[in-house]
Amino acid sequence: MLLFHIVFVIKISIVRAEDNYLEAVVQGETYTLFAPLIEYLLKRPDVEYAMYDVDHPLTQNVRFRIKTKGGKPPLDVIKDAVNAILKDIEELENGFLHSS
Repeated sequence: MLLFHIVFVIKISIVRAEDNYLEAVVQGETYTLFAPLIEYLLKRPDVEYAMYDVDHPLTQNVRFRIKTKGGKPPLDVIKDAVNAILKDIEELENGFLHSS
């Protein structure tokens, strides 16, 4: 079985960055990427809030905001959430590959 990975380049502009707050604009993305990210972030006890909004479906620019608590930097929390998502996707993939 041939498995392959597609690499996407995402342009991220940091609007505001503080010790426990990050606001960024991500170009070329919509709900598909950010809905699961927000879901995973909001499950974490070190996240005070995380949200996003899409400016217009045709321009596909997302404004993303996260505020953390407990001293953990927002980028570290985002990396942890992305790794959790990737782990769950890998487990799902393995489930499909080993189910036949």
